Amino acid sequence: MSHKTFLGGVSLRADLVIHKYQEGLPTQGMHGWDPRLKLTLLVMAVALNVIIAQLWLSSLLFVIGGGMAIWSRIPFRLFALFFLAPAWATLIVFLGFSVGFGTTPIFSFGSLTMYREGVFQGLSAAARVASDMSWIASVFLTTPFVRLLHALRWFRIPTVIVDTIAMAYRYAFLLMDGFLRMRDASRTRGGFQGYLNGLVSTARILAQVILRAYDRAQRIQLAATARGADAKGANTMKIDVKSNSCPNRCDVTPDYADESVPVLSCTDLCFSFPKTQAVKGVSLTVSKGEVVALCGPNGSGKTTLLRLFSGILTPQEGDIFVCGQRLDRKTRNEAFRYVGILFQDPNDQLFCTHVREDIAYGPINLGLDVNEVERLVGTAMDLMEVEHLANRPIHMLSHGEMRRVGLGGLIAMRPPLLLLDEPTASLDPASAKHLVRLIQHLNDHHGYTFVIVTHDINVASFIAKRIIILDDGQIVADGSLRKILTDKRLLESARLEPPILTKLFQRIMNGQSIEKESEIPITIEEAAAALTLRTWGGSRAGDEGRVP
Repeated sequence: MSHKTFLGGVSLRADLVIHKYQEGLPTQGMHGWDPRLKLTLLVMAVALNVIIAQLWLSSLLFVIGGGMAIWSRIPFRLFALFFLAPAWATLIVFLGFSVGFGTTPIFSFGSLTMYREGVFQGLSAAARVASDMSWIASVFLTTPFVRLLHALRWFRIPTVIVDTIAMAYRYAFLLMDGFLRMRDASRTRGGFQGYLNGLVSTARILAQVILRAYDRAQRIQLAATARGADAKGANTMKIDVKSNSCPNRCDVTPDYADESVPVLSCTDLCFSFPKTQAVKGVSLTVSKGEVVALCGPNGSGKTTLLRLFSGILTPQEGDIFVCGQRLDRKTRNEAFRYVGILFQDPNDQLFCTHVREDIAYGPINLGLDVNEVERLVGTAMDLMEVEHLANRPIHMLSHGEMRRVGLGGLIAMRPPLLLLDEPTASLDPASAKHLVRLIQHLNDHHGYTFVIVTHDINVASFIAKRIIILDDGQIVADGSLRKILTDKRLLESARLEPPILTKLFQRIMNGQSIEKESEIPITIEEAAAALTLRTWGGSRAGDEGRVP
């Protein structure tokens, strides 16, 4: 009988199968019990197994655990999943006891002899494992993970332990996915030809998983800091609800203490990594309500600049002011009250276990009361259209859903300035368009100010009103959308491509004079108008006929 047949076709992503089962909202048996009661019974069963350690007791507890699973109508294939992981270890322990302990032989095979006393000890150990797993399966399959975490906090389990469990749950599946992808890539390049070669390839892949996990841990710490993990003191932000500006009761509009003060300003900003000067004398000002696209080739310093603006990094030279507040080493941990940053990799941005919990992370760090946090979280989910995902584990979201949840976590904190690092990267066209529409809504209806890093000039032409070109850590151009996107030489020198429409009409007009810069379309609407009115090649709106 194959492994797949035994499990009734359960996929390797057992977490998806379990979550789908729990989303069905079963009510039989233990499903309706309080998670605190279930955890108490689980601890008592395991403790009795450890203290008494008798075969009869382990067998009885196994029968009770299995009976509760049947009463709760847990599918057998899900129940059996919990026995797969310890199965091989249990078999080895059983064989070890059987051949290593005892004085009464019952079976011999060559130099190996199994003893009666060892067999009983091995059976007792196996029964204890089976008993514990039956109880664990019954509890975990009838209780969503987020409710288990709440129960652990109710028991006053140290926060560091609960957070460690939550983080392990959040990223274990991500690490496993990474391992499987690298294994498949290795197999396509001959890495698993033969047993020995397969072992060497597996070791290399595991080493990469560990190294990448370490790097990710550092990025997660930066994301947590940017959302107030190291905040001190009470919330000092003024709550100013302006729900009448949005048709969807979206009362997450930020409050600008002084609208005459630039939202962001910096002067002669410099920052260097070892052997690399990433930012060289950058000075700029961003006013309330602006949407600024920060463009440039790889390695030009765009992401470094965002991290300086968010307080993750501190400048080695120069000054940064956010909403009139100086940003330096002393105030960097409070920067999250005025500026939010959306990281390029959403798996770094979203480090809590479930959607609702992650969106609530920032508002809690603001020191708001429970009711205000709930209101902001609900409103942010409504605005980002993720209400139906509120109780879904983060690792089960699509890339586009992660982006919207990440942005929801920022607007729930209501910072006036939002920094987005490649927000449409890795999104399909429909998801990218959806996200752009939400960003435009936040700007038009709520007055959020944006600085958006993007390689996609086409996205910049849809969303931004101003473009800054960064190259080799320096600003080489700063101007209006039309001024920058129609400057072919500038874009080529910065290794960027103009929008497709602009490039098309520039090619059509090759060799022809252009009286006004505004004659070159940069949007679909302008291109359609240009074709309809025949303003190209000297033709005018009154001419008859169609565009040749």
